[in-house]
Amino acid sequence: MNSHFRVTQHEYMHATPTGSEEEAEEKEQKEEEQKRVAEEDIIMKSRLLSNAFKCLSPGQTRHMSSSLGNSIQSAIDIAKESEAEALKNVPKMTYYSAWFCPFAHRATLALERHRGFLSYEWVESLGWEKRSKTNEEIKTKHENWYHYKSPDLLKANPLGMVPTIKDEFNNVITESIVCIQYIDEIVNGGKEPILASSAAERAKERVMADFVAKTICSKYYSVLVRQEETEQLEAFGEIEKAIEKFATHLVDDDDVMIDGEKREKGRFFNGRQTPGLVDLTLFPWAWRLPVFETHRDERFKIDPAKSVGLRKYMRWLRDMVSRDDVSRTLPNWEEYLQHITRYADGSARSKVANAVRDGRNAHEYDDEKDDVKE
Repeated sequence: MNSHFRVTQHEYMHATPTGSEEEAEEKEQKEEEQKRVAEEDIIMKSRLLSNAFKCLSPGQTRHMSSSLGNSIQSAIDIAKESEAEALKNVPKMTYYSAWFCPFAHRATLALERHRGFLSYEWVESLGWEKRSKTNEEIKTKHENWYHYKSPDLLKANPLGMVPTIKDEFNNVITESIVCIQYIDEIVNGGKEPILASSAAERAKERVMADFVAKTICSKYYSVLVRQEETEQLEAFGEIEKAIEKFATHLVDDDDVMIDGEKREKGRFFNGRQTPGLVDLTLFPWAWRLPVFETHRDERFKIDPAKSVGLRKYMRWLRDMVSRDDVSRTLPNWEEYLQHITRYADGSARSKVANAVRDGRNAHEYDDEKDDVKE
């Protein structure tokens, strides 16, 4: 019998830990709590930092050069003539986007990953206009409609959807997950490829990207647009379930043997050292899920204490926001909270919102049926 236990016939058949074991257990719990708080602090810090950047207004543009450095000092160190020469040789794109749109955020993540290998001009292409309520059955104070769509966006993509990318040869690329892959391929993976190296792994990642898009990302809008609490809770439950499945592809803390050497696995999808297609597909919604805590309540909070899977997911989220190429893509958090109010009170009139209001999933929107014409 273990020397730390003493059991007699008059006691229950289980052992009571000694003081030293209790101390060890208490220490472990304390370390876990400190780790959890540290992870939450990093994520909270990313939201606070995002508030320092003012979002673009419809029609405004921003040019993103191919500067190879992330810091001010590194930018100073690059000679102007070298920069001008580099700009001549990289792909140039016009990027029709919207600061608040998580679909567009996917493409932004890919563009910023490869900023040193391409140049793009961001054209803010969507906006809102507040209008009077037109349907008495709608129980909100107003209706908000997608009103402004950049004329250039509509010329490039008559459906008026972001992200839309137009290259220097007037080729147009649409659909967010397709845009991620296009950007990675046009720069041959850059320094840190987004797509996996083998065809088999790329195929598996495309399947999983489709899964998270149709579950976590799509159900995000069901929690917000649907106004019945039972429907909201059901949708949130499906989000949690899908996150758990995603987390099965995230590694544990243990090191592994690779080619006979002990190495630490990467913290991203499938143990990758840098974020891949699935990570970039999910992240824009993962970063936005906490809006539920503001526009719903604490029952809609992703709680890492509930399971190992949710803890692994929160660690993944922390690792994502810790990257420079990710953190600089984050929209202003306070402005986003205000923006998403239109979805949370059921008054948004986008194609996605119209589909969800009609009882369909967000990814099942119809370009004609759900488009607001007037």
